[in-house]
Amino acid sequence: MSTSRTGTAKYKRWRRTILARDEAAGITHCPLCGCVMDYHHGRQPNSAEPDHILAHKFGGQLTEENGRAICRRCNQARGDGTRSAKAKTLQPVITTVDIKW
Repeated sequence: MSTSRTGTAKYKRWRRTILARDEAAGITHCPLCGCVMDYHHGRQPNSAEPDHILAHKFGGQLTEENGRAICRRCNQARGDGTRSAKAKTLQPVITTVDIKW
């Protein structure tokens, strides 16, 4: 039986370290969207979560330098960082035709 990477003791220590460091540093807002982060309640859209700056699958390590706290919404939207930024912010194009009669 295998354990998920996020279930390991090493990951859990890294998670606690990143969140404690950023809370102690006074980082109260998500650096990506600006919402006020909640360090004390999990699984909410504004809950603080640790984020790998360089994704694990691209060689990102469980080090303090490779971690930061962001809100849960941004962390889930960001994924592994391989999706196009344009695809995430694509807005419908609204066109109008101005005709002078």
